[in-house]
Amino acid sequence: MGAWTGVVLALAEAESGGLRSRLSTYLHPLAGRPLAWHVVRCLADLEPGPSRIVVASGPDLSPDLFADIPATIEVVLPHEQSLGTILAQAAHAGRVVAVDAAAPTAGLRLQQLLGNEGDALLVGEDGGVAAASLGEDAALLLLRKGGDLSALAAALPDAHRVEDPAAFVVRSRAGLSRAASAVRDGVVRKLMEGGVTFLLPETVLVDVDVQIGRDTVIYPGCVLEAGTTIGDETVVGPCCRLVAARVGSGVELKGFNYVSHTSIRNRAILEPHVKRGFDD
Repeated sequence: MGAWTGVVLALAEAESGGLRSRLSTYLHPLAGRPLAWHVVRCLADLEPGPSRIVVASGPDLSPDLFADIPATIEVVLPHEQSLGTILAQAAHAGRVVAVDAAAPTAGLRLQQLLGNEGDALLVGEDGGVAAASLGEDAALLLLRKGGDLSALAAALPDAHRVEDPAAFVVRSRAGLSRAASAVRDGVVRKLMEGGVTFLLPETVLVDVDVQIGRDTVIYPGCVLEAGTTIGDETVVGPCCRLVAARVGSGVELKGFNYVSHTSIRNRAILEPHVKRGFDD
């Protein structure tokens, strides 16, 4: 496949939709990162990689939010650089993979879209379009539709359709919860593939930058946040919360421990309900 550009569409107003929040939908946290971060990261991880990723957004998203993603990322305000200019430049450079910035679960299907030679749409629940892989003509059609991906379903009847109800756009608190569960499952699955045991993985919360060593066991109800690192052969007992913690190897946290912004030495034992560290 030739060159392609990722376009992340974050065009809704901060208070729009069903979340009923002063915070922009795209900034709501999932696994320690804003919702839109997960969409950008999914694009950056595709093979072959994008020539660049353009985030078309309101003033809520800044380039700093994506600083740890290894890709060329531009955040543009549509009123300063029109959506037409963005899409025209992207289409001229090759294919365009456009994703709604509130569709963090689209990532599993983006590689399939990218591999399609023609126009392709990722259709989620209720027939909504979460992402699209478009040639130049279809990209310009998206422009005429004001960046509305869902409008492409009727406008491109011959486009290849990839249907997946798990790929959806977050428009409510219930959708945000579903997305958080899906992102959590992906993070936990990757850690388990690296040799970590989660006794009841559906009960934990783990941020994307948490690192855990081999043969460590995580009990139910644990919350692991903000770049926490845990060594090998450690046991994290039930209902522990670790925030930016550095836990050594061979450690046992017996349960209901709170460890924040501090280190626990190798082979240490914390009795139940013992707290260590401080809040930042």
